[in-house]
Amino acid sequence: MKCLDRYFAREFGKIFLLFFIILNAFLCFVDSYAHLEKFLKYHAPFGEIFRYSIAHAAACLPLTLPLTFAVALIFLSTAMHRHNEILPLLSSGLGFFKITRIFWFFGLTGSLLLLLCNFHWIPNAQEYVQRYLESFEKNDAGTEMSCVKHLTLNTPQRLWYINRYDKNLAYAFGISVCEYVEGTESRRITAKLGYFDESANVWVMEQGREILFHPESRIADRVHVFERRVFTELNDPPKWMLLLQLPPNYLSLFQLKEIIDHESRIFSDGHVSYRMYFYDIILSSIVCFLSCWVALPLFFALARANPWHSIAKLCGIFLVFGVISYILHALAQNGTFPWPYALLIPFIFLLLAPLPWVRKLL
Repeated sequence: MKCLDRYFAREFGKIFLLFFIILNAFLCFVDSYAHLEKFLKYHAPFGEIFRYSIAHAAACLPLTLPLTFAVALIFLSTAMHRHNEILPLLSSGLGFFKITRIFWFFGLTGSLLLLLCNFHWIPNAQEYVQRYLESFEKNDAGTEMSCVKHLTLNTPQRLWYINRYDKNLAYAFGISVCEYVEGTESRRITAKLGYFDESANVWVMEQGREILFHPESRIADRVHVFERRVFTELNDPPKWMLLLQLPPNYLSLFQLKEIIDHESRIFSDGHVSYRMYFYDIILSSIVCFLSCWVALPLFFALARANPWHSIAKLCGIFLVFGVISYILHALAQNGTFPWPYALLIPFIFLLLAPLPWVRKLL
């Protein structure tokens, strides 16, 4: 590594680490304050709270790492403008990419690191955070906190409704299942309680009845009352219902992938938000590299201008990126715009936005 690269790496690293530590400390403080009542109520040890804070910081990496990278890049470029370091470098005959290669290296490394973490470390951290918060509910099993009300699951073959599901006991209360054949209800099962046997992949229901409907008249012609019965044809686990109760941003990449893999069974037309959020996490991994692609040509092409003029243009580009993303995501979730294009178009805008300054430098 040459002397110029070492200088840029040292200055960039100091700013990056400072903002990264401050931002993560702030987010951990906000989250800990939000759950302070639970920590005090259950006398959580300091070691557990520390591990939870580390896992929460890891779960926030898709937000903190690109944001900190962009902020460090802006501050360093502004400092270079203020100390008149850009013009002498360009006047000495050094090429743009030779001057900025250390930033491209950091951007590419940050994007690859974030992509790898998104597929392993970050999902594990998110699930650890969920399990740790749910452990407080399990400690209070006698209350309603461990119960989830009104679980539903709509598949092409059947419609599920569970009045109450106890996550501690893994028991469902007030079960109703309606099966359909060509859009017509053919069978209805109601039970007072039941549970899902994961080893056999079947539902076991107690104190219920089965109603069979005539295929032509659609009138109930047979009723079977049972005390306890195993339904081998019902293999929809309650974990899908619990996952679909949560918004996509509460789920880890593993959980989103698990839902998408069973999309043909459990998804209706209105569940594109889970697929969009899954691929949006993957695409967001390249934001570190895109920050270099947008910011560096802008700051070096306008070396004679006021640095705040460059910062205003950079903020304007990312503001337009955010507005386009928000509008297209809303249209895609309503079904009025194809969701793959809604994900790609904002990133294509970021790729095309700095082309005028890239041509000026070349």
